[in-house]
Amino acid sequence: MSLEQKKKNRFLFLNCLYESSNGDTGAMFDMWEVGTELKLNSDETSQIVDYLIGEHLIESRALGGIIGLTHWGIKEVEQAIENPSKPTEHFLPLNIINIGTMNNSTLQQGTTNSTINFTYNAQTAVDIEQIVSQLNDIKDSLNLSNENQSELLSELQTIEIQKKSSKPKSIIITESLKSIRTILESVAGNAMTPVIIDQISKLVGQ
Repeated sequence: MSLEQKKKNRFLFLNCLYESSNGDTGAMFDMWEVGTELKLNSDETSQIVDYLIGEHLIESRALGGIIGLTHWGIKEVEQAIENPSKPTEHFLPLNIINIGTMNNSTLQQGTTNSTINFTYNAQTAVDIEQIVSQLNDIKDSLNLSNENQSELLSELQTIEIQKKSSKPKSIIITESLKSIRTILESVAGNAMTPVIIDQISKLVGQ
């Protein structure tokens, strides 16, 4: 894994705590559940938590991997949100991390003429449901490699889990939709894939 990807995963983890708690230092989380939600393996989760604790951005609250945000962790996330084109002390600029949307904010990515307008609400829930339904209808006819087929099913499952959550995380849905778009862009000969790619792009930007 590249250093850039490691930094991205660290920020995604920290932001997941921030979004879930609405920036509350009193909230506590199971680090392993957060890692699973972000599709990290146990070693990656452990390394991320060790780093964030070492930088005083999160802290251990109880045995068994119970953690919580610190004041400095909140400041780090909010600084990144307020200045997405600038790096923070610990992380790359958000337009390089390319996470899409943060805490339902509207961020401009570092690409020409691109916009980010994804906010999880009643309308986007309908749009996402339509995309998922279309993909379920055609997924067996896409002639994907075993690896891409497995990844597509995994991303669809991730979206379904988020849809059922009481607090769907826009950042996770965005990343899954982008991964699905990348898979579909490698598919030729299916009339529906350009339509779905366009629908995803309208939700999450370029």
